[in-house]
This record gives sequence, structure tokens and C-alpha cells, in this order.
Amino acid sequence: MNSTVNHFARTLAVCGALICAFGTAEANTYPQPQPQHKPQFSGKVTSSIDPKTGDVKVCFKEINLKNKAVTYTAKASVVASYACRNHGGNCPPGKDTVVKQTVATSATYSPDKHGTVSACITLKVPKPAKNPCPDSMSLVLESVSWTNITISDVTNGIGPVAAYPSKQSVNYGSCPAPK
Repeated sequence: MNSTVNHFARTLAVCGALICAFGTAEANTYPQPQPQHKPQFSGKVTSSIDPKTGDVKVCFKEINLKNKAVTYTAKASVVASYACRNHGGNCPPGKDTVVKQTVATSATYSPDKHGTVSACITLKVPKPAKNPCPDSMSLVLESVSWTNITISDVTNGIGPVAAYPSKQSVNYGSCPAPK
């Protein structure tokens, strides 16, 4: 009986080894899934306002890109308030104009050899469609407020991603001094 148990144990061990070997060989014949490295924004998308112009700069870094050009769109809602200033430096009442709209600016960048794009896109303060000031007056920006500042990778369908901070504003006063 002892020899029967030993023979059975050896047979079982050989069968187990064959099953393991076949399973390993079989598993190696099918392609194994590779980790996916999809494009993604890395770190915070940031925004900053130019205190002189009121324009907003949106800066970002995106990683895991292929070697093809990528188009980005920075976008935000803006409210810009303008006044008319005369040659004496005064802004008479009743000549104020407010521009409310969504501003979007696109740019295309090629990734570096590591598949990374680090860049900034500037959103410009919009001016009124028609200058409301008489010829003797100049249009001056009183204040600008940006909200919902975002960036999107249009090429890969990523975003919009909110910038930090997602709101920016600057107030130059009701009749800012000439620059």
C-alpha cells in the first residue's frame, strides 16, 4: 500500500507540473495587457492676471502625449467695464460700457521627447464691438473680472480642467489715470 501511495503521489506531482507548464505556455501565447499611459494634465493648471492689461494667463503641463501636435483651448467668462476719458483726464458720466462674453483662445504645441507639453495661453480682455467714445476721448478699462477659467486638450478630448484660481479680477478705478 505504501508503494501505491508513493506511486499515486508521484503521478499527481507529474500531472500537476504538466498542467502548470501547459498553463504557463498557454498564458504566454496571448498578448498580455500593457499598462495604459493616457494623456493627462499633471499638477495644477494655474491662472494669473496681468495687473497692467487685465489679460489672464493660463499655464499647464500635460504628460503621456504621443509625438503629435496637440491643440489646447483656454476659456473663461469675462466682464470688462470701460469708460471714456477726455483730454483733461476726466471721465464724464454716462459714457460707461460693459462687455460680457466668453473668451476662448486656442494654441497648438508639440510634445517634447518625453511626451510633455508645458505652456501658457493668454486670454485677452475684449473691447467693445464699437468704440462708444467721441473722437476727442479715449477708451479706458475701469475693471475686468474673469470667472470659470479652464483649459482643454482638444486633440485628446480631455477637459475642461479648472484653473487655480478659477476667478481673477482687477479694478483700475472709475476713471483710471493715464498709463
